[in-house]
Amino acid sequence: MAYMDYYEYQAIMKENGYVESQAVKLFVKRAAAFNKRKKIFMKQEQFDRNNGVLLEYIHKTELQRIQAVWDAIDCAEIEKRQGFYFIERSGGDKFMAVMITQYEGDLSRMTAIEKATYKYFELIDEMRKRANRGQLAN
Repeated sequence: MAYMDYYEYQAIMKENGYVESQAVKLFVKRAAAFNKRKKIFMKQEQFDRNNGVLLEYIHKTELQRIQAVWDAIDCAEIEKRQGFYFIERSGGDKFMAVMITQYEGDLSRMTAIEKATYKYFELIDEMRKRANRGQLAN
């Protein structure tokens, strides 16, 4: 997992023709929340130099920020590959409606990819709820 700044993120998105959908933006907002938290720790570190615990939290929070950016890119890749967005135009809900129809309500018959898509949609939905509560970094 390499360092990732906003310009690198934008370049990867553009190079691959990815769209910054609402679901992707949730991951970007999560990265921003971790960055804000890291800055708070860094400000505190100015007054408490060489605090090993604080330095570890700064490092851990930076890794979480980087992971959230990569998660945003991964989400954009998934949406491009599957051909629908999770949030816009109720893509995830429509996907689930198709699965229910296709399998006559028995979702245990879904393929591994369909199950993974469903789980990912649940994650996005939970992230949206957390974003509404201002808890994206939790």
